[in-house]
Amino acid sequence: MKRRGHILSFAGTIVLAACSGGGSSSSVPVALTQHIAAIAVSGTPTIVFDHVRDKQEPYNLPDAQATAWKEADGTVNLMIPSFENYRMRGPDLLHLTMDTKKIYSSSTSGSSIPEDQHDYDHWLLGPYSQDGVHWYSLAHTEWYACLLNGDCAQTGANGLGADTNSWANTVNSFVSTNGGASWSLNTVNGNHAPADVSYHWTGSVALNQRVYLQALNHTGMFGPSRLVQEGGYWYSVATYIHRDFTQLDPAHGLYEAPIDNAGYVLIRTSDFTNPNGWQVWGGGSVYNPVASLQFLAFFPQSNGTSLNAAAPQLIHDTVSGSFLLIFTVFGGVNPVYFMTSPSLAAPVWTDAKPIAGSATLISDPAGPVTRINPWWFSQTFFITSGMPSSAKEGRVGRITRQHRSIPNRCCTALQRKRATPAMS
Repeated sequence: MKRRGHILSFAGTIVLAACSGGGSSSSVPVALTQHIAAIAVSGTPTIVFDHVRDKQEPYNLPDAQATAWKEADGTVNLMIPSFENYRMRGPDLLHLTMDTKKIYSSSTSGSSIPEDQHDYDHWLLGPYSQDGVHWYSLAHTEWYACLLNGDCAQTGANGLGADTNSWANTVNSFVSTNGGASWSLNTVNGNHAPADVSYHWTGSVALNQRVYLQALNHTGMFGPSRLVQEGGYWYSVATYIHRDFTQLDPAHGLYEAPIDNAGYVLIRTSDFTNPNGWQVWGGGSVYNPVASLQFLAFFPQSNGTSLNAAAPQLIHDTVSGSFLLIFTVFGGVNPVYFMTSPSLAAPVWTDAKPIAGSATLISDPAGPVTRINPWWFSQTFFITSGMPSSAKEGRVGRITRQHRSIPNRCCTALQRKRATPAMS
């Protein structure tokens, strides 16, 4: 992940519209008769975390979604995720201060070189709890094949580091028993990885040939979102990249394995405390075991064009009953987009639409995040990037949802700035 500088928040307005269709609206639950027609920014960015001001060490920075959560006593926490993970704390999201104590260090608790241990660098993403004390979180976990050859300090012929070129990513499960003050791998029956789908380098020809010194060959499942419940399952959205390493031919100058499957993937579990038994969406209402690799990966669509989208955040809007993916795209300054589905069990995603007013933000690329707890009360923040010196302070507003005679409602969501790998 790229190292980023600061988190900002902005306020927005979500406009709901009734869906057309047969039948009386009075006989159908409200959540089934609404869709989100538009989302607009209605406030100005406000700095929540400033790397220059708040950092406890150089790598204390928001390098992934800055998810928030509440402890049992109501104390609000904001994750500042990097491979050295910290948090901010306070009575609410507008009054947070840095906690100087690190909540998880990959340098001291991870950094295991054997590939199959899946325990090198961890970014904690999206804590979830049902009691405010015992928390579980998916983690974005990076490992690099160059560790096996001891040449990660080298730069490849493509100008990227050997670590980036040999990046293999898994999704791990973490647990905290003290409200999020400290975390450890959540190992059940010898496993702590809900998704281990990256290319296996150990003993491979690709490792022996050191193809990562020539070309980009990153694979795996990256940047899982927060958990959102629907029915008896908890869902997360991640980015997936699979390559066909059988196509490598170093003798003829072919050092980059072609990507043969990539995009967003939807994963779920019936027990978020257990890293075993996770499933992945295969299309329609079909979910397959993650190990089957029977994924239906997808890119957001906009007017018939696939968007090269960065890692999304998953949000449940209780007013419309919709599930939202919020994301931006790689390359330059772009708006933040949203798309919706009425269900995650059998998702049907709408066309992606830009959030009005978000194009003026520095969003290269930004992915939203929401506070993780089952009570669904939140307040939304978006994270943008840029050098700390370029940030401008402003005031925080709210996100309101409007639907005819329904009073304005405040909803919570937190956002982050994450750098997930581009597809090429």
